[in-house]
Amino acid sequence: MNLCIRNFVSYLTQGFAWLALLLNLGVVTQASADTSVRFNSAIALYPHASLEYQKFNSGEEHRFLLSTPKRISNTLNIEKEVLLSGKRNNLLLKVKAAGTSKDAFLYYQKLLLEQGEVSYSCEERACGSSNYWANSIFNESKLYGRDSEQYYLAGRLSVNQQNYFVSVYIVKNGRKQQFIYLSYILDITPVSDIENDKQADQLRKWQKGVPFERPYLDDEQLAFLSQALDSNKSLSLWVVGFADISEGQKVTDAITVSEKALNTFSVEINRQLNLDAGRVMVKNIGPFDLKPENYAATTWFRLYLLQ
Repeated sequence: MNLCIRNFVSYLTQGFAWLALLLNLGVVTQASADTSVRFNSAIALYPHASLEYQKFNSGEEHRFLLSTPKRISNTLNIEKEVLLSGKRNNLLLKVKAAGTSKDAFLYYQKLLLEQGEVSYSCEERACGSSNYWANSIFNESKLYGRDSEQYYLAGRLSVNQQNYFVSVYIVKNGRKQQFIYLSYILDITPVSDIENDKQADQLRKWQKGVPFERPYLDDEQLAFLSQALDSNKSLSLWVVGFADISEGQKVTDAITVSEKALNTFSVEINRQLNLDAGRVMVKNIGPFDLKPENYAATTWFRLYLLQ
């Protein structure tokens, strides 16, 4: 009788043990499933980083900066930004010992360049104050760190035939922890609108003047100038020449030097674009301008698209 009771207790104990094990496995499996859902990201995560959290914000107006935030008259000023509506996905990543802030920046820069486009980027002190990014832009105090160790990227990214607008802020904070704040939203902006914005930005650039040291236009420049001049007959290409003036040299001599170089330059540019003579305006300025940085030649030029 005692033996039967002992066997029954033994079987009962083993049964409870197995039940507890199965329940534990079920909890672990469910927890793993919940974690997988919670940490699902359409944008690839930097390999040497762990996920701190993922948050979702829905709304009519989400701000993505395309310029460095600056404080003017005690007010935070944003010169350029994109406002998008929808479900915004925000992820805070902590960089592991095997990674670095710079490496994370290069990782996302390459991703955007290969699968989309970079609309704006800055590095280190060119990004302004880390305090602005942490407390005014992203509202995440862990991002407050060193101005000299921060990076920012924003642009469009195509993933599995879906288009997203993405921003990435990377910083080493005051505790020497490296964090990545990855934010993205499904971008439903029509491709035609995006292309029109690009065209307008390019036209503004050429209206301000694009400097050249030698008469060479790359394929992108040639394509844009040809398209712009064909689509708008009121535009003309202005070719402007400049020259250094050496010590003791007469201004008239410097003007003569730039004029000769300008004639050669304008002939070559016109050959590349194959424009009617009336669409090309040539203007010699001579020594009355500052030479662009890293230019070694004594003469240089600027091209303008103007009406």
